[in-house]
Amino acid sequence: MLFLASASIVGILADAVLRELTPSKSSSLSIWIGWITICTFWIVFFGDRSKNVSGIATVLVMLGIGGLDHAIQSRWYERATVVSLIDDDPVPAIVEGVIDRSPVLRPHPMISRRRRENQSPWETRLEVSLRQIRDGRDFVPIDGRVLISVDGRCDDWMPGDHVRVFGSLRGVGIATNPGEESMASFYRRQGLHGRMDVDRAEQIEMIGKLEPGYGFSRMMATIAAKSRDGLLEHLGNTTGPLAVAIVIGQRDFVDSATRDQLLVTGTAHLLSVSGMHLAIVVMMTTWIAMLLRLPMTTKVILVLGVCVFYCGITGSRPPVLRAAVLVSTLMFAIWMRRPGQAINTLSLAALILVIWNPENVFSVGVHLSFMAVTTLVLSSGRGRTGSPVVDDAIRREEQLTELAESSQSMPIKRLRMGFGIVRQLLWFSLCVSMISLPLIWHQFNVVSWISIPTNVVLGPFLFASLATGIVTAACVMINSPFTIVPAMACHGFLSAMRWIIELAAVVPTGHAWLPAPPTWWVVAFYVVIVASLGFTNSDRVRRMRYGWVALWIAIAFTLATRTAPIKADAIEATFVDVGHGTSVIARFGSGDVWLYDCGRLGNDMGSSRYIDQAIWSLGITQLDGVFLSHADSDHFNALPGLVNRFRIDQVCTPPGMLAEPESALDPVRDAIAQHKIPIRELSRGNEIRCGRSTITVLHPLARRLEGSDNANSLVLMLDNGGKPLLLPGDLEPPGTGVLVNLPRPDPGGLLMAPHHGSLAMDAAVVLQWFRPAEAIVSGGQRAERPAVAAMLGTYGSRVHVTARDGAVRVRMDSNGETEVRSWLSDPW
Repeated sequence: MLFLASASIVGILADAVLRELTPSKSSSLSIWIGWITICTFWIVFFGDRSKNVSGIATVLVMLGIGGLDHAIQSRWYERATVVSLIDDDPVPAIVEGVIDRSPVLRPHPMISRRRRENQSPWETRLEVSLRQIRDGRDFVPIDGRVLISVDGRCDDWMPGDHVRVFGSLRGVGIATNPGEESMASFYRRQGLHGRMDVDRAEQIEMIGKLEPGYGFSRMMATIAAKSRDGLLEHLGNTTGPLAVAIVIGQRDFVDSATRDQLLVTGTAHLLSVSGMHLAIVVMMTTWIAMLLRLPMTTKVILVLGVCVFYCGITGSRPPVLRAAVLVSTLMFAIWMRRPGQAINTLSLAALILVIWNPENVFSVGVHLSFMAVTTLVLSSGRGRTGSPVVDDAIRREEQLTELAESSQSMPIKRLRMGFGIVRQLLWFSLCVSMISLPLIWHQFNVVSWISIPTNVVLGPFLFASLATGIVTAACVMINSPFTIVPAMACHGFLSAMRWIIELAAVVPTGHAWLPAPPTWWVVAFYVVIVASLGFTNSDRVRRMRYGWVALWIAIAFTLATRTAPIKADAIEATFVDVGHGTSVIARFGSGDVWLYDCGRLGNDMGSSRYIDQAIWSLGITQLDGVFLSHADSDHFNALPGLVNRFRIDQVCTPPGMLAEPESALDPVRDAIAQHKIPIRELSRGNEIRCGRSTITVLHPLARRLEGSDNANSLVLMLDNGGKPLLLPGDLEPPGTGVLVNLPRPDPGGLLMAPHHGSLAMDAAVVLQWFRPAEAIVSGGQRAERPAVAAMLGTYGSRVHVTARDGAVRVRMDSNGETEVRSWLSDPW
């Protein structure tokens, strides 16, 4: 099974490369059909001559099957008719289709910025298999699948419902910033071609009867929805969201702060229902079967039924399916009184998953799931040397030790047994953490040492929380008056888990946020580890393996934190595409790195994801300072996330900004105080030297102007003796008039358009005064309007818009040479 699973994975990878290289992607179908035909012919006519020949040919057939499977499913995905109708820009559409997955309900991410007075606090996501789309007055056939986001609570819609949807249809979108990962691969794994945004629940209509074939899915969705509501009702806002994530795998109710804590403590797997969760459920089922004294056949059927049921209510995620295959194979082996082999069974699970959905080969979650189980299997046999004579001597020595310990008192025996179990669990946790470290570091930019003891400590609490959570959900389903009893127990266990996680998250040096190591170096780690398994498991091999892990980490840190090169006399400014907001990474030849603003509209959770990735892509772990231009949240609301991920030496603001009675500033003030970051207030005349370059403050005045925060924006000019770069924030009158009364800079510089290119902020006055050669607009869809480009180009400026061009990078040297590149057209 190991050879067959490996061959199918190689075939899938080969087809992915082949489809990129061949002009006609459909030609890969013919190649794989021919491959399988030749190998089958080989088996039929020459297989009886040698078992080796037959075995090799069988593996090659499986390789072809993997490639053919990927080619067929890729062809279906790419040839869906909806693909030709969608683009990155949303277009109004009316579609009909069938809901084919359980609805996902979550708190609305924009609830604090209600666009309508009666906007719902909920958002529902539905996956719909399309049947028709309206074209003029008529409906025409269409195929493909889309993710529908509805403002409102629509979780009463179920799989099999035939619906008509009125909304805005658009594509998945691509990565617009350096370091950012495109969502296209995630959507492809889910079989989704695009998404559709719907403003109100009333824009979805039921138009047909229940489609056949969705009975089981509908029943599972109903049970999951009722369990979710019951857990949230009986456990409350503190532990309810965590209970929903652990019991039924719906993690959308968990806030971003808790998710970060789980990530840095290496316990994020708690939010993803996995094999560990299913193992606990199966263990509970087995205990119940033993108490009821059920016969073996009934017990096997019961366990298999529980596996299917739990897979159904948790969404049939790959880790759960993998565990279900393992458990099912084990129970079948026990029933048939046949020996089981862990790696063989694990390979069978891998084979089923990749044939069912070849895109699982490219899923990091699937990689981590199989990696953890394989590591546990291999590390559990670490005491074997590979030599029968030595192993026999070790076993005899262990028997003598057990005999000597048998004379000890019962408390001592229990204590020694407890220490032995803890030592074994710590060893397992260490092995899994070290093996998964490169992949987690590369994917999530975090290295966590505290995860090793934390996962061991949380084990019993996870078991108790899941057990009591399942009992709570079961009591909810039967409307039991005793639901409060397991709910209180579950609340207590989850509260203890939260306390442990919060404590572990603040342990000094317990974790580190770092730029990701190169992909090729991550691949090298696993190639060497896998190659080492081919040698006898001697002490020398183990020492070499441990040495390789240490060496890899040291080199990975060096490669990851190597900053991108820049000339000694240059200034580089990267305008990150954050939508409607501003964030500019300013690097200098001296090595200084500053950030001008860090926020975006609707970022009420304080996320800094896009900015983080752009900074890490430069190999940077420390910022010399952050400038906050003024007290509009789309210019500062990402700071709480940034201070958790980077060392920031100071925060610079206009006079009195952080003292303003603005509730949106509270998380910023708390984050600055928690990390003890010095605050520096700047006004006209202040300068900051960065090697050969200077950051000059042109505005505001030391005394606040009468007017809005925009009028008192922090305006900076970056100059290194060449062309200047002006960063004006959201400057507007009367601040604009004060700025243009200063001496004119030399023409031909670069300007960030004030107020995201707004047509109503008197930007023409600034343009006439500064006379830029290049104008950069950091804004959302409104900034793409032709009127904005026309206004900014009045004096001959070239206009770059982050919403259209992606991140924009500007480089200037002391000779006046300027380079402007956009991420989407000319990535760096």
